[in-house]
This record gives sequence, structure tokens and C-alpha cells, in this order.
Amino acid sequence: MTSAADASVVPIRLTLDGRTGVTLWATPWEEDGEEWQAFLGAGQHVLVFGTAEEMVAHLHSGEENDLTDHPRWKDLLELAPGELEPDDDYVFDLDGAYELALSDPDPYTVSELSDLVDLVQRFAEVCDDGTLLRLVEETPEFAHLLADDASFTGTDGEQRWTGVGAVVERSWEPLLERFSRLIEWRGTEVLAEDVEADDDDEDEDEDIDVVDLDEDTEEERPHSRVVEDLEEVARAAVGSSGAPDVEEDEDPTEGGTYSIWDVAGILPLSVTLPSGTGYTLRTYNGEDDDPVFLGSDMNVYLFRTADRLVEYIHTNDEHDLTEMVTWADIADAEELPVQPDAQEVYDLRGPSEDAIELALELADYCDLKGVSRALTRRRSGDIPFDTWTAAVTELETCIRWED
Repeated sequence: MTSAADASVVPIRLTLDGRTGVTLWATPWEEDGEEWQAFLGAGQHVLVFGTAEEMVAHLHSGEENDLTDHPRWKDLLELAPGELEPDDDYVFDLDGAYELALSDPDPYTVSELSDLVDLVQRFAEVCDDGTLLRLVEETPEFAHLLADDASFTGTDGEQRWTGVGAVVERSWEPLLERFSRLIEWRGTEVLAEDVEADDDDEDEDEDIDVVDLDEDTEEERPHSRVVEDLEEVARAAVGSSGAPDVEEDEDPTEGGTYSIWDVAGILPLSVTLPSGTGYTLRTYNGEDDDPVFLGSDMNVYLFRTADRLVEYIHTNDEHDLTEMVTWADIADAEELPVQPDAQEVYDLRGPSEDAIELALELADYCDLKGVSRALTRRRSGDIPFDTWTAAVTELETCIRWED
């Protein structure tokens, strides 16, 4: 249990009945031998604000609330609205429980639904709502979701998950009706769909514009994020008009400025998993910058040695990278030194920033939506090691080792 000195307050976002807003949650801490937790509110109501700006204005208003006695209260008053925007790990879409309950019970879906039930239970405890607390704790399916050893694998697990779905369908609406009585909405009414639209717009603004190598070609052209001057390298390879910018007999790799990998926009990677270390290839293509690995049928080929990778490149053409127009440059190269750059060396035994990025790309390529959802949701915060371990275990199901 966290001590008073280490007690923390985190902003969270709630979505309920199509409306969304932010509030503060003082995660459990121990003081004078007692356990405490609280939300921004007073008595039996939690205050939820349309925007972080409105919440900050309330914190400075002098109105009494349950957090004014918190050990970190003075620190809260120094935070700007941007610092009180909830991380993805603290976004709770209570309206989304139905969709989760209809999904397959992978560890990430189970975790998300469990988080929603846990939040309802915490609200009931803090607001001293015995009726709501009993609805959670005395419903076996909800109680099992909250258990540390909750499991929904195998035939018995599937039956338990079906039971969870039936309870959500039957009981979630009355549970939320009771839950809604504990919320006092303040400030602007913000619709969840508007926030999602804003997030989509931000994602589009952050997309990288890739040089148009040839709009008319039907073949997909890869590109590399590693090369600092992407446009120059791409044009050196095929030219902005689709024709080489170099003389017919000139080799753009001569002089050591660019390797054959850089010019083709297909790079070697070193990937370490619990099952071992291996080499593969990756590029990106399309307007959405989709990752493409050396593999096929949503499986990534990983080679124990660099020599084995080179041998495969020269003798096999049944994989997704053959669709890249520059693949012939790789396949026909007499020399292929497989020496991944430092930024292309990944260790997935722990959730480092680079490891998370590669894991998301692998999940995208292998269509592991549960992994993508879990890691994206926790991307801006620390990923619990058990969540990371489950994600990597799932990723290994789409790795095909080539010895």
C-alpha cells in the first residue's frame, strides 16, 4: 500500500450515456494505519467536468472537496490544464461494456471490462452507496472479473465468459443508472463522439507525409523511417518521377553514403523475444504508413542467424515483401551485410518505448487487435509487466522461426 508521502492523484476520463468528462482520482494510500482513496467531489457525489480547464478553475475556486486534505493537494494547484489531461490508461468508457462483453475473452478485453467494474466498485465505496456495492460484489460474474485469478480460457472459461456477457446484458443498465446518481456533471456538456472525432483529427495531423514516388504505379513502394533524409534517399532509389535520378550504370550505394537497405527502404531488424533472438526485415507503405515485415499470412519470419536470412532472401519469393517495387534490389544484390543499426535492435523482454512501438507494428501486421488495443490504451503510461508479458506471448503466436 502506498504511503502518504508517495500518494498520488491521477486525472481520469469517464464516458457515460454518450457524455464524457474528466475528474480526479486519489489512488489508494495508507495514513495513520488506515487505507484511503477519494475522488474529486464532496460527500456522495463525484464532480466530473467537461474540460480540464474547467476542472482547474474549480480547483482554484476555494470550494471545499474531498481532496483538499490529500497530501498532494498543493501540488495539484500548480498543474496546468494540459497536465491534467488523462492518459489513455485512465480512460473509462462505461458505455463500451456491452461491446467488450461480446468480444472474445482475450486478456486485454477481460482487463478492460474488469477495469470498468472495478471503477464502479470504487465509486460505490467512496460515495458509501451500499446498494451499488452489493450489485457489484454479490453478482458472481462481476466478483470473478475482479478476482486476481480470473480466467476465461478453455471450455469452462468460455462458459464463464458467456455468463459475464449475459449479466452485462441484463444488469449493466440498472447498475449504470445507480452509478449515474453519484456523478455531478459540471461545466460544458461534451459528447464522447466529439472527443473521438478530435482525436482522429489529431492523428491525421501527426501523420508523416511520404514523398510521392510515382502515383501512377500499381506496385507498392516501401520507405524507411530510419534514413534521416527520406526524400533524398527515395529519389536516389527510383526518382520522384519514377525514373532513376542517377546515371544508368551508377550505383547509388557507392561511396558508403547509403546502404542497399537504405536505398530500397527495407531494413534489417534484430528482435529479441523470450524464445530467442533473430533477424527479419521491415518496411512501410501506403498512405497510412502500414508496417510490412518479411512474412506472409499474418506471420513474421524470424531467422536465428544473419546468414540464414540472406540465404532465404536469395532463394524464396513467396512473402509479402515481394510486392514492394524495390524488393528486386534486395533479392538481386550480390552482397547483403545484415548489420541492423542500433535503432533497429529491439528487446521485447521488457516494455521499453522502442519495444512497445515494435510490438504495436507486429500486432498491426499480424492483425492482433487485442494486443493493439491493450498497448495503445496504456501507451502513454507504464505498462504492467503481466500485461506486457501477455502481449508478447500473444505476439509470439505469429512469429515463425526459420532455423
